[in-house]
Amino acid sequence: MPNRRKKPNYNPVTIMKELLDSVVLAYSDNSGLAEHSSLRQLADEFDLNPLKVRKLLITAGVYQSDIADDVIRLYREKKTVAEIMALTGLSKASVNSYLPYTKIPYKMEEISVTAERCRKFRERRSAVERMKQSEDTSVLWDTLLLFQSYPFYTAKGLKFTYTIKGREMFVSRKDKSITRATINLAFQKALLLDGIVTGPKKLGVFGASYLYPVFIRIGVIKPSADEQQRANTDS
Repeated sequence: MPNRRKKPNYNPVTIMKELLDSVVLAYSDNSGLAEHSSLRQLADEFDLNPLKVRKLLITAGVYQSDIADDVIRLYREKKTVAEIMALTGLSKASVNSYLPYTKIPYKMEEISVTAERCRKFRERRSAVERMKQSEDTSVLWDTLLLFQSYPFYTAKGLKFTYTIKGREMFVSRKDKSITRATINLAFQKALLLDGIVTGPKKLGVFGASYLYPVFIRIGVIKPSADEQQRANTDS
């Protein structure tokens, strides 16, 4: 009888540091959508609460906003939470949400999940880098496989995910699948336009409203000014 596989012996401190490093890297590395990724994008990337993402970024010292800067300045001046509340008008919960972690919390039962999130992030990031340098449809398909179940948003702000079965992409908001041949056609059109695609209709294929944000995320399409603006206002 074969031996039962043991679960990886994760070091929780190492894993949580890896999460922090990965979130910071993703914050400053999002295929040019904006100067920094939005909290929503990062929350989707790591399947975390946006407030936890923000607190991680504040802990790393890379997140900036008027409110965050004010709270951190007062915190460094040794003001108490009550004093910061009085000076800023924020609630206790809001003040705490803008303060850095003194120790990044973790639950042992969540460590393996966190490790898996970090692994997926590394794999997807590597795939996007390969995709930017390739015109090979097999590389495209391999990249799409890695982004299954990843949350995307249409130009109208509708959230969706997709799964791939065989040579078809099944989108959560649509009954009819998008075939691999159709995806390849859209890919070739994006390449023909040198990645400058001003909207889903320019792809000229069935399911373009879903392929368009996917192609932006994986680096096939350069984001338009509208996408950049949406990312900036969503931070």
